[in-house]
Amino acid sequence: MKSIYKLMIFCLVLSFASCDKITDQNVDKNNSPSARDQELLTSALGYTAWIVDGRYNELAFQWGQYWTWGPGVSLGNSARYVAEPDDHNNVWARSYNGALADLRYIITNSEDAAFKGVSKVMTAYIYQGLVDHFDAVPYKEALLGEIADGSILAPSYDGGAVIYADLIVVLDDAISDIEGASTHPEGEDLLFGGDLSAWTKFAKSLKLRILMRMQSTTDVSGQVADLIREGDLITSTADMASMVMAGTAGSENPMFAVRESGIGNFYIASNTSLNLLRSLNDPRINALYDAAPAPDEDITGPTPADGRIGVDHGGINDYGFGTVREMFSQGSAITYSADAPVIFMSNWEVWFLIAEAAARWDVGTDDATAFANGVQASFDYLSVADGAAYVASLGYGGDLNAKIKHIATQKWIACNGLQEDEGWIESRRLDTPDNPIFTDVATGIYQTPAESALSAGVHPSAFLYPQSEVNLNPSTPAQRSITDKVFWDN
Repeated sequence: MKSIYKLMIFCLVLSFASCDKITDQNVDKNNSPSARDQELLTSALGYTAWIVDGRYNELAFQWGQYWTWGPGVSLGNSARYVAEPDDHNNVWARSYNGALADLRYIITNSEDAAFKGVSKVMTAYIYQGLVDHFDAVPYKEALLGEIADGSILAPSYDGGAVIYADLIVVLDDAISDIEGASTHPEGEDLLFGGDLSAWTKFAKSLKLRILMRMQSTTDVSGQVADLIREGDLITSTADMASMVMAGTAGSENPMFAVRESGIGNFYIASNTSLNLLRSLNDPRINALYDAAPAPDEDITGPTPADGRIGVDHGGINDYGFGTVREMFSQGSAITYSADAPVIFMSNWEVWFLIAEAAARWDVGTDDATAFANGVQASFDYLSVADGAAYVASLGYGGDLNAKIKHIATQKWIACNGLQEDEGWIESRRLDTPDNPIFTDVATGIYQTPAESALSAGVHPSAFLYPQSEVNLNPSTPAQRSITDKVFWDN
């Protein structure tokens, strides 16, 4: 009370300085309560880019066995398949308090159909990511803490399957809004520069992704067939949902910024990935990984003809003193650099979804053609030649299990260094006893990190609930294990 009284006196004395009322003193000029749709959308997209690349991809390149721990620092928890509840405090906060709060404000308050539709697409995208990592999360009661919204400060959790089903409805509403819009977000749209037709393709492609993950628990074949026959999906590089990064301070690739803000990128190539690429005579190995700058055959053994040197996943401690990062290969500039774009959804991902759907059901397209298009899309993005010859060498065909194995393997390769989280997610969905993606083809061993905290052949399949959420929300379910599965996992 004393502080309020003093402030009132201060305002009276200095009325000439436009201190008209006490509320003028309580406005944060850096967080305006009346932000426009434009600022809110830009903010939400920026948060999402960090979520995707600064956290999801940043962890998934290890759990997806693309890169592994290198020399220079002690082996960390993530390399051992160890997780702590506070690992994901930031990704949870930036999802809910950042991106989703901004998007909900637009959806609830905007009179602009374009901004409302785009915001619904991004809302579905973020919630799908949360389900894919945590399964049950706050959804129906989320973001309702304002008095006008019911003052729900401990939102209940909804199951992943329930959320997924509702996201289909959200995306249909988004498409309707976008197709009926008369304005364009333009400069505020960091993905498509205001191209609403591109947003429609993104929405429909995201819907396809969601449906294909639901197929393990729900018959979605009819919906998928209708969606693919309708077309209007992300099928070219120009259609891709990606955020361009300038590479300058404040506009750096989020993963690069996270790594370089500390001790730098000490991660190196995982042999799980290198050996598979070599076994397939895959020329993308040279585009995805740089040659080792200073190989040392006394320590790392004979240098392969391609010059790419990695270690068995999580096995850097098997090397003695004198081992340095320069003896090994790291991700190339296309996969790790200040100006690397953040890919929200790619054309190769969509082509492989179409191929899988066509292999499973009659969807009006040929699965072999879609599979070839997915591989070619990856080759084109990496500027690697002879994609058609490579596809022919793979011998795609056979029964459904054989086709799914081809699709899963090629999708995992295509996501290397570009959509690591998507590669890890799809490896969880498609990695089965008949299709062990993480088998090291050089040894025939199902590759578990050398110092894994989990049993042999067991890999992480979920995130733990953040400690911040456990502490603040009494509705949080019992803590998860990283070996728990989300609803669509086999």
